[in-house]
Amino acid sequence: MRLTSSDTQPTAIRLSTADLAALVLTENELCDRFADASPGDTLVYYIGHLAADRDLVTSKLPAAQRVDLDRLARRALRMHDEGLVHLVQRRVAPESVAYLAVVRPRPRRSARRRAA
Repeated sequence: MRLTSSDTQPTAIRLSTADLAALVLTENELCDRFADASPGDTLVYYIGHLAADRDLVTSKLPAAQRVDLDRLARRALRMHDEGLVHLVQRRVAPESVAYLAVVRPRPRRSARRRAA
């Protein structure tokens, strides 16, 4: 995925149709895409305002979709905590952000674990 600045809107980032098609929609899909990804690959896991859209009070999403989004966000955070991805954000519009997981190099197994 390539995020580039627009000449007409220097504060916005343009996403191509392919980028939008590659948007991860579920927790399982995030895990599947991560399994197939190489270090440096970028996974777009949400576009919007994640904190507000996950919140029980402020979210305008249907309850089931909000719960799925919360699971997706929690999985991305666990992957970050385990050192598997870097989590970054890119503004795509004045009120919208793309939430990205950038795949880190896989940790090497220790010699002791390989021997077992």
